[in-house]
Amino acid sequence: MKEFKTKWVDKDMIPYLDEFNDLYNQRPIKQNDGGMKSPHMFPSWFIIKQLKPKFIVESGVWKGLGTWFFEQASPESKIISIDPAPASRTSGGYTSPRVTYQTKDFLLSDWSHLPKEDTFLFFDDHQNFMERLKYAHKLGFKKVMTEDNYPYQQGDCYTPKKILANCRYVIDKHNKKTWFNPNPEDREFFEKNVKIYQEMPPIFKDEKTRWGDNWDNNYPTPQPLLSNGDSNKYSLFFSEKKDYTWICYIEMN
Repeated sequence: MKEFKTKWVDKDMIPYLDEFNDLYNQRPIKQNDGGMKSPHMFPSWFIIKQLKPKFIVESGVWKGLGTWFFEQASPESKIISIDPAPASRTSGGYTSPRVTYQTKDFLLSDWSHLPKEDTFLFFDDHQNFMERLKYAHKLGFKKVMTEDNYPYQQGDCYTPKKILANCRYVIDKHNKKTWFNPNPEDREFFEKNVKIYQEMPPIFKDEKTRWGDNWDNNYPTPQPLLSNGDSNKYSLFFSEKKDYTWICYIEMN
């Protein structure tokens, strides 16, 4: 497999954990089951805070907690949120007066008005990621993040981790697993057009995967930012340590 560049190292991220911890305790939605929790909210917030893009396109909103954190990370960014099922947001979630909401899918939308070098695409929508990546590349977008980056043997969508595994992979829909053969063309496209691929590390790592499996070569994972000795100081992060699915940052050529 091609060795991709990375953009940040642990020592870049760890100093921001205290600031994020304070912010996380102020979050407007305390129970975000079905959406992002601290293992993915932290790297999302951190990266947007570093990049400060002019525009953020957020595909998948759920209750709107991610939107709130994006606003905290980069208050000057203009956010367009694709929310095909707004009921979860409008009934007890977070809706921002500064965000433009739409129900039309990313692939069906006209993005010609956005500056391609200064727009950040964030996908948390459980869709075929390769279709989104190819469309983003065709339009000239460079900076992409996807939250649902399941390994080859788990998850309900096609992900970068499955593409790069170069082996049979599963799509698990409604507890029915269907196995597919790898697509060499997808891997070739990914390796040709992606210069940075970085799986962001978990804050804490549990003894088992979120599916109860042992960690082994089938679940290659970055080392966690913190050890279990830090669990008292960051108890909330520690309690949410299973909510990690290899969220990743991508930059295209």
